[in-house]
Amino acid sequence: MAMHDFKPFERPKFRQLFALVMIWQFGITGVLFLNERLGWPINLTDPVINPILYLLIFGSCSLWIAWQYRQQGVDLRSLIGPRPFPVPWRAILGLWATLFMFSLGAFQVSYTLVSFLLPDQVEAVLQTSIFLSAEDTSAPWLHNVLFMGILVVGAPVLEEFIFRGFLLHRWGTRWNPRIAVILSSVLFGVLHPNNPIGLSAFGLVMALLYLRSRSLGLAIVVHSLNNAIAAGIDIVTRVSERGQSYSLETFQASVWLGVMFLLVSTPFLVRFVRQNWQITRTSLPYFVQQDGIP
Repeated sequence: MAMHDFKPFERPKFRQLFALVMIWQFGITGVLFLNERLGWPINLTDPVINPILYLLIFGSCSLWIAWQYRQQGVDLRSLIGPRPFPVPWRAILGLWATLFMFSLGAFQVSYTLVSFLLPDQVEAVLQTSIFLSAEDTSAPWLHNVLFMGILVVGAPVLEEFIFRGFLLHRWGTRWNPRIAVILSSVLFGVLHPNNPIGLSAFGLVMALLYLRSRSLGLAIVVHSLNNAIAAGIDIVTRVSERGQSYSLETFQASVWLGVMFLLVSTPFLVRFVRQNWQITRTSLPYFVQQDGIP
């Protein structure tokens, strides 16, 4: 293994990224406070603002990281890796199906357990939909189009760049790839609080997939596919329910379905992790690309 100069990934640091996010948070809180006090004509609490804020925060963080990388002389093409062409659709669909089933099972079982302690909070989550109606926002079509664009394009690109492109290399060079895979996966799950267990597993698989393929684009494809199908299921559910609410009792009675999903998907998920875990002992994708290792 060639000796590598880790200086390109000494900056930016995670705490600098965290500080940037906090600046955004304080700024948004301040604007909302002024809006309420001064009575501005724009309703900044309207949910249609949320996808715009997501793009501003994650987009600005990604641009800042890319600028820092340019200052450090990091070759973004080596970080992104080869294009996933041709896309191995059979393997992609199998991997997605395993992750999606595990995520659904983890959500069902964990929220059923929590529902006995915090029934109102869990029921509020169950009533929440990705897409909103005129009762929820002043511009439902704008909100839903923006949200769909973020789910299918924005989130896969920005989140994979930040969590796998940045954090995996930053922590992988500071400590080692194994620690980086675990930490970035857990953080990915924590920042998706509606299903932290399922999304931590998703982050773990995306990290291993990136390490194995050295293609950030391939991880983006899987991420995009996952979000698109989740959005499609949400649309079908809304149409089929026709305004009827999904009760907490019905959810709790369906816990067997979550258990079944976990029983079916967990062995395949564990097998994938075990087969690919040894890749965490090799060089990070950027250095592999730089060395020209096939």
